[in-house]
Amino acid sequence: MKNKRYPLYPVQPVFDLREMIEEKAKNCPDEIAFRYMLGRKTMVERTYAQFYEDVRALGTYLLKHYTVGQKIAILGENSYQWLVAYFAIVTTGNVAVLVAKDSSQEEAAALVAHSEANILLASKACEKTLQYCKQQFGRKKKYASMTHLPSMIEYGKKAMAKGKTYYDTCKTDPNALCSIFFTSGSTGFSKGVMLSQANMLCDVFGALQIVKPGGSCMSVLPFTHCFGLIVSLMVPFQCQIPIFLCSSIANFMREIPIAKPTLLALVPLFVETFYKTIWRTAEKNGQEKTLRRGMKASDALLKIGVDKRRDLFKDIHKKFGGNLEMIICGGAPLDPRYVKEFRSLGVQILNGYGITECSPVLACNRNNHWNDESVGQLLPNIQVIIDQPDKKGIGEVLAKGDNVMLGYYNDSDATAQVIDSEGWFHTGDMGFIDKDGFLHITGRKKSLIILSNGENVSPEELETYVDRIDEVNEVVVYADDNTITAEIYPDETLGLSWDELIRRIQQKVDALNKSLPNHKHINKVKFRDTEFEKTSTRKIKRYKAAPKKEKKEEND
Repeated sequence: MKNKRYPLYPVQPVFDLREMIEEKAKNCPDEIAFRYMLGRKTMVERTYAQFYEDVRALGTYLLKHYTVGQKIAILGENSYQWLVAYFAIVTTGNVAVLVAKDSSQEEAAALVAHSEANILLASKACEKTLQYCKQQFGRKKKYASMTHLPSMIEYGKKAMAKGKTYYDTCKTDPNALCSIFFTSGSTGFSKGVMLSQANMLCDVFGALQIVKPGGSCMSVLPFTHCFGLIVSLMVPFQCQIPIFLCSSIANFMREIPIAKPTLLALVPLFVETFYKTIWRTAEKNGQEKTLRRGMKASDALLKIGVDKRRDLFKDIHKKFGGNLEMIICGGAPLDPRYVKEFRSLGVQILNGYGITECSPVLACNRNNHWNDESVGQLLPNIQVIIDQPDKKGIGEVLAKGDNVMLGYYNDSDATAQVIDSEGWFHTGDMGFIDKDGFLHITGRKKSLIILSNGENVSPEELETYVDRIDEVNEVVVYADDNTITAEIYPDETLGLSWDELIRRIQQKVDALNKSLPNHKHINKVKFRDTEFEKTSTRKIKRYKAAPKKEKKEEND
């Protein structure tokens, strides 16, 4: 495994989503595009040709019954039906409004109202939310259930058989609005991010010049979020990689031995959970020292070009289907130690960075060129600069390119706050670019702790250190009355009493402080007995954890 700079991977871009799915249907019609479980025992497979025909048929139905330019809200969990609906909507000149399955009824209705969606399409699991929306909006909107999708598709197929060419002759503008993604709301009210097909495909093909995926993929993250839909779905689809659609996050570990993926796109929480599971299993079986020795041996062998990791750690690989080779990780900060240790075990973690407003990827480590302390190399088809860097080169990360959103829906003021007159999008993240072109993210501009003595402290940095404490499950660091405070949810699965957990954590935080500069000392520790509230992408809602005065500042 050589770690050095090498040329970008060649790509042959397409320029709209219909072209992307149609090309696959023509070039590899009988190859498997999607696999998913129907119940616990039945595997369903759909080819590229079948997927395209399903999208084409549903698109024909939509064009027959609705006019172009409708905003159609999709409420539901990841599924093959969800994908058919999404692609049928956006490839017929309509706009898909993506509402997360786990949104409360009130939140879902608020997002539908804000987006001005006039048609609601809901899965069976979201039937109660659909009924709630009917009560709120009445006849002002139209409603449909995904349970009726098969009959809609059948209608479309019959229409096509009779020579109806609504879908084939429908023209779409790749630069027009096609999807509204709602920001995850980790710091307040969700905003509607407007993306075009051109935005998303710019990111797909920029990412594919950096990363070369292969094998098979298991898609786990919600499609209602940019990372889930674009990185774990569109990227492998374009690479002609069969995609297993996980039925739910709850079923992930049950379905991964069935899927046997070589590739996963995950947020750090999954990686951290995998890591803890591996080491707790080793400790329980008395194999902790053996595992550590095996990892050192595998690292030594790799240095001389010998790779025995899949043999040395076959029992670990078996838990993840037996074929896992690569994890593309993003959505939140990831401790570099996970990257290093998983590489020793035979799984390459390519840590990346992005934001929904940029479709979403801006940087990612490469297959054979990485810096574990960074979020990777910048995508070649976009521009990224560091604004007003300090003496250490740290400043706000700004981006410009075809991947940058059209704006926030019905919120020109918020759009103007983040996209300046020269077209630069202000990410709100602080970082620097090193001499080798790797981007490093140091924290969020809004969450930066500015002490009364003028010192600036990144809470994300301290959270990384505290999270390394075995007894810590989750942590959020913030300033409370000008005092750096760590609020901790202890790991109660260790079998220790609450008092013992607190004693050990406080002891280790005190030890941590000795290794840090005085201005970074954690001088107050709070403990909670419930996990932090999270977004649907499993990011902690910082504004919910911070003291009330900070909550107000973050929502201003």
